[in-house]
Amino acid sequence: MRFSTQELVSEFQHIVLASAGEHGYFERTDSPDTAGPTSLIFLQKAEDLPDQVAVVVTSERVALQVAPVTRALVVSVDDVRLAQALMKRRFDPYLSADTEWEAIHPSAVIHASAKVASGCRIGPNAVIGADCELDENVIIRANAVIEHDVRIGRDSVVHTGVNIGYKSQIGERVNIQAGAIIGGEGYGFVPNKEGSYQPVPHTGYVRLHDDVHVGSNTCIDRGTYGVTEIGAGVKIDNLVHVAHNVQVGENTLLTAQTGVAGSSRIGRHVITSGQVGILDHKTVPDHTILLHRAGVTEDIPTGGKYAGTPAQPLKEYVRTITLAKKVAKLEQKLRKLQAQLDAPD
Repeated sequence: MRFSTQELVSEFQHIVLASAGEHGYFERTDSPDTAGPTSLIFLQKAEDLPDQVAVVVTSERVALQVAPVTRALVVSVDDVRLAQALMKRRFDPYLSADTEWEAIHPSAVIHASAKVASGCRIGPNAVIGADCELDENVIIRANAVIEHDVRIGRDSVVHTGVNIGYKSQIGERVNIQAGAIIGGEGYGFVPNKEGSYQPVPHTGYVRLHDDVHVGSNTCIDRGTYGVTEIGAGVKIDNLVHVAHNVQVGENTLLTAQTGVAGSSRIGRHVITSGQVGILDHKTVPDHTILLHRAGVTEDIPTGGKYAGTPAQPLKEYVRTITLAKKVAKLEQKLRKLQAQLDAPD
């Protein structure tokens, strides 16, 4: 596909600081290593400039270095990574590039009561249940199962093998990666007198607000009663578990293998590093960062950086680790001294 550089600068004028060189056309985005004469690249260092390229998007500092030595249009921005995220999404429509099938594949099973808006694409062997509503330009890829009474907002993408449980509410521009399960039954069992366990039915639902990303093989359980809610702009990595009735605030990041137990409350702009664990009914306030496999066993009182198990302020955690290393060294010295004292004369 051919794009005009004038279109690029005009459409992204809110982030473009300046441009230098002659306008022309480009066909794709590329890395500096694989760029050709029709490529748009995002350049962090001047020394990585390729011999041939159509457009260079870079910082003001690098733009001053490369503009005199290239025939490409050089576009300067404040944040190259942000420009890459926005421009690639515009000019590399990879989420909707599934035109090998007709819009509705003949093997898809769509209940007669389901409402499918214009522009939707439904892949092979997908299942759309009773009374579902798919807004404009929703993509349901192969083997996905959408149970009854699900609503999916416009421009959302449900990838291969996803299961979306009944009554789930999915916002606009939501991206659910392969193998995720949204709205499955939570983990709730009660022992009886004989020592066996009886399941507690989970009859609630899941709500994903606009612009949520859910990674592959992530599970978000529906509420026992009521809702498990993921706020707008939340980005969830692969292999994350969010249990029943959890609330996650806007623009929070949950990275791989994070586990959040039932009825916990996670604030806005929280970041969890890999393998963080949060016990049930705990609160993590806004603007908290959980590091080093933090284990949240009690409510966190104020935002900030926390690490370790039980989670503690990062400075205290670092002091504890440093002290432990010093104690280990002292123990080695004591053992050597003891050995000298115990040695025969």
